[in-house]
Amino acid sequence: MSVVRLQESICRLKTPVALVLDPREERLHPKFLKNFTDMYGDCPMAHAEALRFHGSQTISRAAGKLPAVMLRAEPYLAQGFMGMDVLSNLVHMAKNQGMYTIVDARCAGTEPWLRGGINADAVTVLPYGGAESCRVGEDKLVIAVVRTRDAGAASVENLMAGDRQVFLAAGEQMARAGAACMAETGYSLDIRDLRRRLKDTFLLLSGCDGDNAYPAFDEYGRGALVADGELQYADDLPAAIDEAVAAMKKVIQVL
Repeated sequence: MSVVRLQESICRLKTPVALVLDPREERLHPKFLKNFTDMYGDCPMAHAEALRFHGSQTISRAAGKLPAVMLRAEPYLAQGFMGMDVLSNLVHMAKNQGMYTIVDARCAGTEPWLRGGINADAVTVLPYGGAESCRVGEDKLVIAVVRTRDAGAASVENLMAGDRQVFLAAGEQMARAGAACMAETGYSLDIRDLRRRLKDTFLLLSGCDGDNAYPAFDEYGRGALVADGELQYADDLPAAIDEAVAAMKKVIQVL
């Protein structure tokens, strides 16, 4: 699967930090929305175009500095078909600028995200669809979201399934089917448990700093990617990226 291309992109730029696009309007600069509501009125088109402008500006500044971008589908799809068009546009823009593209859709069926109009390099799925959700082309990657930060999720994910928690059992099942695994956790113990159970599985970590992410990496700084959700809101994005990359290099050296 295309985890090889992802790892090559990480090695080329010598950093395992990924940009996240999960734009929440209340955290964006007011000008992003005002410019378009003045033009179109307060309608889905204005909100979608604000997300397009924000995303395109952010990707342009991150290209060449970061190996990958993860686009959370939800804020785009909330704007209907216009939002879907924006998501597709941003995926193609990022690919054209050399970034590996991951759509965080948490879906059951991968076809709409890995083919057709979106055509991302990778898509996240929820693990309970089993091996069928991992049946994609060799040039694509499925990433199973096994650990989430949703309120109340731990009451299910921490249930015991034999000798391990449900999130670990789900990760093992999906890894056997060829998927990578994603965890939204800042706790190194969770990451240590995932790496112990999933020795050769690529891990995508969200909401995690370098110190806590460290157990996911091998001695060459390979095997994982850390998705940074705060960079998208930086006033000076190039400087914020440089700072994030430098902080990660103090902990993890990509060889």
